Amino acid sequence: MSQGPVGFIGTGKMGLPMAGNLLAAGVALVVHDLARAAAEPLLARGATWAASAAEVAQRASTVITIVPSSREVEAVVGAMLPHLRAGHLLIDMTSADPSSTRRLAKDVEARGARMIDAPVSGGVGGAEKATLSIMVGGEAADLERARPLLAAMGRNVFHVGGIGTGHAMKIVNNVLSATCLTATAEAIVVAMRAGIDPARAVEIVSASTGRNDATMRKFPEFVLPGNFRSGFAMALMDKDLRGFVKLAAEVGYEPQVTAAAVRWFEQAMQGPLAQGDHVEVVTLIGYPEGRRP
Repeated sequence: MSQGPVGFIGTGKMGLPMAGNLLAAGVALVVHDLARAAAEPLLARGATWAASAAEVAQRASTVITIVPSSREVEAVVGAMLPHLRAGHLLIDMTSADPSSTRRLAKDVEARGARMIDAPVSGGVGGAEKATLSIMVGGEAADLERARPLLAAMGRNVFHVGGIGTGHAMKIVNNVLSATCLTATAEAIVVAMRAGIDPARAVEIVSASTGRNDATMRKFPEFVLPGNFRSGFAMALMDKDLRGFVKLAAEVGYEPQVTAAAVRWFEQAMQGPLAQGDHVEVVTLIGYPEGRRP
């Protein structure tokens, strides 16, 4: 792929394999992370290091960011802002707050640069296999400029709408993911108490009308084996659910069904599960009978 250099900020669990797929596609990368050690695998493969976000903006006209939350995005963009100019394109792939994204985009555009939001779904496995779903908010022309890069990291690239709608869509997706997980956990606990083997219950539901990502993937891969390692932290899911509550309030809607999932994760964040993987919420719900397998 004739592209570059491209800046890449954030080489954590998701960012590292995503950046690796760009390198595999022939993209020259300038990388930065708060911890240089997190970027070492990329440097060993030919990426070059930048000591700051500002240096990334100075060296690359296209910059991808994937950091924990809007707070970090605001800090990173704030550092880059004095160095942005016409021709710069920022691609934020963080799971972030849509209202913050819209504010940042105005600041970026005031410098003559462009910004799109492009959060992802598919987890670490999807990042490693370049099979992510990518939800893009922003102008169509900016998406087309970014598309070759996005296509190297994901299988499905969706244009959602204007700036911030990609982040809104990611929040909507994650609240559904959390709701399916918690609802499935409740159903399986009831099935177990009715004398049904949980693995058999999951198998049957997955072949029936109740199937969802929790029955098809999360229970078989992470819950039933007892490893609880989906690669997505409890705190990150809680952050996205709080984002959904905020978004719902902004649009004047009071959710009922999804609110139950929000409450389960709020409760999980009040104890030791707060440091764990998001699928561990099922142990709080009662699988199996209130303790981990």
